[in-house]
Amino acid sequence: MSRISLLLLIVVVAVPVALAGPRIGGRAGYFSGGEPRAGDASGPAFGGQFVLPILGVADLEVSALYASSETDITLENYLMNYIEEEEGVEFGGSLDSLLGYLEQEWGWTAPDETEFLQSYTATYHDLDLAATLKLGLPLGSSPIKPYIGGGAGAHFIVSDADLLIQYVQEQTGEGSPLDVYDHVHPGIHGVVGASLSPPALPVSFFAEYKYTHALGEEAGAGGISQIVGGVNLGL
Repeated sequence: MSRISLLLLIVVVAVPVALAGPRIGGRAGYFSGGEPRAGDASGPAFGGQFVLPILGVADLEVSALYASSETDITLENYLMNYIEEEEGVEFGGSLDSLLGYLEQEWGWTAPDETEFLQSYTATYHDLDLAATLKLGLPLGSSPIKPYIGGGAGAHFIVSDADLLIQYVQEQTGEGSPLDVYDHVHPGIHGVVGASLSPPALPVSFFAEYKYTHALGEEAGAGGISQIVGGVNLGL
């Protein structure tokens, strides 16, 4: 048998083994991260995944997870967070200092304080798309299999608080430097968890912790934690 024939035979045998037993399923859990210019954000999350086993020792998982939360924010908080994040100016929580800065730097004689202190409810949305390679840690014949893994992906982040940008631009004649933050943040992540595969059933359950470091220096970058559980069904 020639080397080319032998190579083709190896490929023909190995590929079906590597691709055997793909699974699809759903997940739900809880996320915690930082909402751009509005503070901490946390809440329920849900999504799904497609899992491709690799030679029985690892899984390649492609997943999507959507999370949202509501935050009460004032125009004062929003502008302070924005200017501190984007321009590095600290106000120490002083509204008078903020108003003085807006007048001196932006040329904006701001409206009455009550308008700055009015509370708005903003909804924060985060869609996490990720690819993860998970390596199983053998426990003999136990149906419970711990695993660790890592990968990369992107978080797509938007918030209703962006409407405050439009308000400020209308008041200042678009003379302010306010700009919508970066909505797409690539990131790297690690996971640790365990799966349970009941004997003779085409179903498995899992629970895991995932930590993502969203790359970049703009608003929305930083650490995002997720605790999720889910189920996978064999095809």
